Amino acid sequence: MAFDYTESDMPQTQHQMPEEIGTGWFQSIHLPMNMVIRRGVAHFKPEVSGKLFPVATIEERFHEPVLCVQSTRKGRLILLDNELGKDFIFGYHNSLFEHIHLRDSFVRLDASENIEMTTLIIGDSVLKQLLGEEYAELLLSGLRVAAIPSTNVNKVPPNISTLLHSSISDHLIGHIAKLHIQAKVLDYLCALAQYFAGTTKNQKPDSAIEDQIYQIHDDLLQLDGKVPSLNELAARYGMPGRKLKDGFLKIFGKSLFSYITEVRLDEAHDRLLNTGIPMKIMAKNLGYSHVNHFISAFGKQFGYSPGSLRKKNPQTVPVETRKNRLSRNV
Repeated sequence: MAFDYTESDMPQTQHQMPEEIGTGWFQSIHLPMNMVIRRGVAHFKPEVSGKLFPVATIEERFHEPVLCVQSTRKGRLILLDNELGKDFIFGYHNSLFEHIHLRDSFVRLDASENIEMTTLIIGDSVLKQLLGEEYAELLLSGLRVAAIPSTNVNKVPPNISTLLHSSISDHLIGHIAKLHIQAKVLDYLCALAQYFAGTTKNQKPDSAIEDQIYQIHDDLLQLDGKVPSLNELAARYGMPGRKLKDGFLKIFGKSLFSYITEVRLDEAHDRLLNTGIPMKIMAKNLGYSHVNHFISAFGKQFGYSPGSLRKKNPQTVPVETRKNRLSRNV
């Protein structure tokens, strides 16, 4: 995989991945003020789940020191920094931060799940221009990458990482697309700087409670059916309900139930497009007492019904439904 920091955009390019492993692509977009954003996707075959695959040796020189952020919306990666001689593992909650003049690394992908990763590269001079020299230094210190070279993995609240992951829109093109990306990147930098270098640094829950809230978050994402009440969760995990409520809001930027509902509906959106699971079963698994409640919540979040989404891909309509439609047509 070869990149040139000074070149023009690189359109979506297919990974040279053997078919028996899966498929994937990556792209690179250059923004004003000498920033670069890249996105990579890898979809693995079920039979290779749990394996580690070497995907790339990356060598890249920059004309000035840069802050390089690598963040995943899905999946997990292992990066060997050849200069530091150390492995760094990062995934959904943890982003990789490098303060470097040269990238010399070896990347492996964990095929346990599909991977979606976004990379942001921003020069030191740009970072100082945007944040001011003092605040830029505070950010680098907060990320523990003040030295050059240095690499560190930091836990980043999902509401901040989402700003970066949502920056590249598949529905916009040309200058408007770049304007949208740049706006999202600036939002991301503001949120990142405030969290690691600003006043919110002193407002975070203590480490024990924070770790517990992350565990509750992970457990809820794996849970099928109705989400337990706040009091039930507080009793189950042995912490005050108020601390759970306030701590979750501080870390994830939304109430516990709003956040989990949105994540579940996002997953339902993907399943409607890519599977034939009946909506009644999907609604039950998501904790809705009736499919109409699921349809109403889905429409509120996305602005259209799940049925209209599924019609876009007839192959995902359940077999029985297709048969019923066929018999009516006959």
